[in-house]
Amino acid sequence: MKNLFFALIAMVAFTVFSGCNKDDDDTAVKNEFTYDGNTYDLVKGYLNDVGSNLNGTHDFDIYLTSSGLSNNNGTITGTGDLIYLDLNTNSSTGLEAGTYNWANTRTAFSIVPGSQAYVDYNFATNLGTTLTATAGTVDVAINGMETTITFNLTVSGGKTLTGEWKGVLEDI
Repeated sequence: MKNLFFALIAMVAFTVFSGCNKDDDDTAVKNEFTYDGNTYDLVKGYLNDVGSNLNGTHDFDIYLTSSGLSNNNGTITGTGDLIYLDLNTNSSTGLEAGTYNWANTRTAFSIVPGSQAYVDYNFATNLGTTLTATAGTVDVAINGMETTITFNLTVSGGKTLTGEWKGVLEDI
């Protein structure tokens, strides 16, 4: 009977511990974007408050960059990868959480033409690949100082560019 009791305890313990997995890392934000089967890292994020639009909305530009790029007094310098998102909100006090949908005019919660991606781009010589966005959505989540940006864009040639970034946006 004693052996049966210990066997039962061992089976229960095995079932409990084998059912518990480590936290699923697949849900963690990866700070990268994918285009044409390739993945590119994003390490920094910048926010530029461009100002008020004439229709009561407000223009905020987001720059998500790889490690080869830096901000030099409001100018991106170096060679690397960059996602530029031209977003518009209904608030002048800061970027707002929500879904920004593609629009050809600046309306609240819109992403507009001019948004682009740069792949292996040298900003001194203007050599590299420029991908112009033609459609898409951007989701912004804000938790204190931390911002999570998830984007799904259609770019030049009808290809898809997707990605996500999480961190503190530095002001330009």
